[in-house]
Amino acid sequence: MSTGNVSAMVTPLTPDDPATLGTYRLVGRLGEGGQGVVYLAHSSEGEQVAVKLLSTGDAETRARLARELTAMEGVASFCTARVLDADTAGPRPFVVSEFVDGPSLLERVMARGPLRGGELERLIVGTATALAAIHAAGIVHRDFKPANVLLGPDGPRVVDFGIARAEGAATMTSGLIGTPAYLSPEQIHGDPAAPGSDVFAWAATMVFAATSVSPFGAGTVPAAMQKVLYASPDLSLFPGALQPVIAAALSKDPAHRPTARELMVRLVDPGGTKVQPAERTVPSEPGKRGRNLLAGGLAAVVALGVGVGAFLLNQGPGRPADTVTTTPQTTRQDVTQKTTQPPAGGLKIPAAFAGAWKGHTTSTNIMDQDGADNAVTLKAGATSAPWAEDDAHVTCSGTITLTQVEDKRLTFTLGANEGDCIPGTIWLELKGDVLGYTWRDGPGLVTQTGDLTKS
Repeated sequence: MSTGNVSAMVTPLTPDDPATLGTYRLVGRLGEGGQGVVYLAHSSEGEQVAVKLLSTGDAETRARLARELTAMEGVASFCTARVLDADTAGPRPFVVSEFVDGPSLLERVMARGPLRGGELERLIVGTATALAAIHAAGIVHRDFKPANVLLGPDGPRVVDFGIARAEGAATMTSGLIGTPAYLSPEQIHGDPAAPGSDVFAWAATMVFAATSVSPFGAGTVPAAMQKVLYASPDLSLFPGALQPVIAAALSKDPAHRPTARELMVRLVDPGGTKVQPAERTVPSEPGKRGRNLLAGGLAAVVALGVGVGAFLLNQGPGRPADTVTTTPQTTRQDVTQKTTQPPAGGLKIPAAFAGAWKGHTTSTNIMDQDGADNAVTLKAGATSAPWAEDDAHVTCSGTITLTQVEDKRLTFTLGANEGDCIPGTIWLELKGDVLGYTWRDGPGLVTQTGDLTKS
């Protein structure tokens, strides 16, 4: 095996590193992550291998290692690093795999900039094929990202199945696994990882390869996750034929994404079935709606290793949608609402709703425990109203537009407005002396409710 790239990839051992593991002599570090350290080592025959030493040896970690080994055995060897040996019973569990002599995609882009032309296209086809093979083996990778794509001399290899598991296996109920900027919207929403989640992460990784910038990367974990939910990356650097393929894979709704096999077929057979991007109503840039939806108590409940996080944002069921939801999912009296104004007369705010209303609202996002103060001023006969939201993080204000009038309920749309507010729908329901308030974002991920009173 060639060793031309080894010196650039390996860092010296530290005083705390072991000199050997089993019969393998460690010669340097290849990387370190949330699971442990990966070493370059020599076997007793002198062959170069990669040895992953897990950071802990508890029962859960050993079980995860066993899952990793089982997962990798079922995946075609051309697209991953072949497992050579393992020790799951000893005091320091480790796994030995084929050494891929080449940098990770992350290292390659950081050192030399984005990929272009044939180099980019070969990466796209090779990794899509690898992902199709992984899924064909019944495996969900769960952490597809640039650091887990190795650029070997014979093509890209997708590695690190440490948090992969077979489809149908028990899911983690305490949160999500993965790297924030490469999580899918449904994972952030609380759904378990699925093949469609890998497709989304694959597309985000390809955007990084083409631009040298993570499409959903940000300075903080909450900002990164908000970008995943609402941002649509610029795909103009991809060849025209590839743009709809990447766009479809980045759909916020997993039902609108192609499978990895469909991606592979479309890439190698451009004349075959077209992969069309899903229509979207989400904004092209992430916004704010008073507070950052993911701010607040996140830091207290999220513990991040290098590239591995655990998050649970929304306890509600369901999946994100690419179209605006028109009915709130909050509990209210089951009464029939009747339209009070015919379309010919235009929609106008009834006098019964008039006034300056204020109150505190709370969110279904469990990371947003402090809530916010909302205010809306309704004028009889008007077709829109000034609206504002304020909390400890940021203030958002603008104008909401009336879209439906019923006996006891008004429906408004909220656009980006002056404060880059996250678009959504607002329902105001008259309940005696109070005004029931419900806001829901466009993809249907977060709902905010409360009662407003006249000031």
